[in-house]
Amino acid sequence: MKKQILATVIGIFSLNSMSILADQATINDIEAAARALDTVSLQELSQSSDSYDSALANYRLAVSFNVKADSEAANAALDQAMETMEGLTAEEPENPEAWALLGHIYGTKIGFNPMKGMYYGPKAGKSIAKAKELAPENPRVNLVSGVSDYFTPTLFGGSKTTAIKSLSSAINQYADDSDSGYHWGLAEAYVWRGLAQMELGESNKALNDWRAAVAIQPNFYWASTLIEKHQ
Repeated sequence: MKKQILATVIGIFSLNSMSILADQATINDIEAAARALDTVSLQELSQSSDSYDSALANYRLAVSFNVKADSEAANAALDQAMETMEGLTAEEPENPEAWALLGHIYGTKIGFNPMKGMYYGPKAGKSIAKAKELAPENPRVNLVSGVSDYFTPTLFGGSKTTAIKSLSSAINQYADDSDSGYHWGLAEAYVWRGLAQMELGESNKALNDWRAAVAIQPNFYWASTLIEKHQ
C-alpha cells in the first residue's frame, strides 16, 4: 500500500512536500500495457498489485476494454478501481494522488454511462476539488482538472480554454515529477490539450501536441490514431 509522510506548509499539501514510498516500476508497467491496449497484462497487474497501483491498473483496463467495445468488462474493471480508491481516500484523506485518481475514475464512469452524470458528476467535482486543495501544483491533479473542464458544459463552469490552462500547467509540472512514484499521464496531458485545441479550431497546435505525445510514448495508440485522422 502506498505510504506517505505529509509535511504541512501553511495548510497546503503539495507534491514537493511529500516523502513518497511507492513503486514507480509497477506504474511504468501499467502504463506500457495501457498504451498497447494489453488487457491480459493489465489484468495480471491489477491482481498482483495493491491499493493505488491496483486501482490504476483496473482504470487502464477499463479504458482498454472500452476501446475494444467490451462494455461489460470495462464497467466491471472501472467499478473495481472505484471501490479500491474510495477505500483508499477514506483511509488516507490527505492523499491528493488518491483523490485525483478517484475523480478521474468518476469522470470516466460518466463517459461510460452518461445517464449517471447527475450522480457521479458531483462526486467527481468534490474529489477533484479536494485534490486541488491538497496539492494545487501536482501534475496529475491538474491533468484530471483539465479533463474535467474539457467535458463540463459551459453552463456548469467548464471550458476548453480553462482545460488548456490546467493541462498546460500539468505538462510543465511533470518536469519535476519523474521520481514521484506516481509518475503517469504526461503523454495523456498532451493528448487532452490537443483535443481542446482542436475544439477551438487550432488544428496545428493540436497536431503538435499529439506528436509530442507520440515522441514521449512511441506506441501510444490513442495519439497515433488522432494524428492519422487529422493530419
